[in-house]
Amino acid sequence: MRTRALALAVPALLLAVGACDEKTAPPPPSPPAAVSTPATTEPATATPTTGSPAPSKPSAAPTKPRTRPAKPSRKPVLSGPRTGCGEVRPPNGDILAVGIDKGRAECATALRVFRTYYRRDTPKQGSGGLATVEGWTCISNTAAASASSGRVSSCRKAGVTIVADVIP
Repeated sequence: MRTRALALAVPALLLAVGACDEKTAPPPPSPPAAVSTPATTEPATATPTTGSPAPSKPSAAPTKPRTRPAKPSRKPVLSGPRTGCGEVRPPNGDILAVGIDKGRAECATALRVFRTYYRRDTPKQGSGGLATVEGWTCISNTAAASASSGRVSSCRKAGVTIVADVIP
């Protein structure tokens, strides 16, 4: 009885290990046939008893998931006014909250624009740090104005304004 239990456990174990890495795992061996009874004379329509089990329902083994072809492009998800998009860290080390102040824009775009704007190698002009990033015109407030309003920087493009504010 112990040998029979072991004979059933080994294929199950191989099946479980094979599910971890479907590309390199060999197919599990078929379980040993049940003890057969001596053959009797039966009509020709009966299926003969052989050493392999008859085909049955598909096993509960995991199947390889179907992959869908990549979509050529996705529709942008535009966020509206007063939407918080995430955080950025300018060179001074303070963490700022990025959001959409006016119009509609993608949060990913807003974050990317501010990360680029705050890089030290982005050329800026004047005391306000005027710069153009991906078509967005960005500028920063003075330290005094930022302290009183909480608004550190803003960027505008085609009627849309994205902002970077102090996190209270």
